[in-house]
Amino acid sequence: MTMYTVMPPEHLWSGMWNEGEDTREVKVNGLLMQVRPVSESEAVIVRLLDCPLEAYLNPANMPGAKVPLSGNAGPT
Repeated sequence: MTMYTVMPPEHLWSGMWNEGEDTREVKVNGLLMQVRPVSESEAVIVRLLDCPLEAYLNPANMPGAKVPLSGNAGPT
């Protein structure tokens, strides 16, 4: 990738590899996903990590959707 800019590289790439705040990997309905907890019993999906391709087409699995944390085995 080539970027033509007058911005210094440290400003351009700052924060590029930060994961963000408190994310966890959990299995929900057999899908391994990265989530950000919003309460003790609920989390928001950040991204899917390990799942069949058809799971990406399900609107319930899209980033930003809420999933319950209760009944999960916890972080993997």
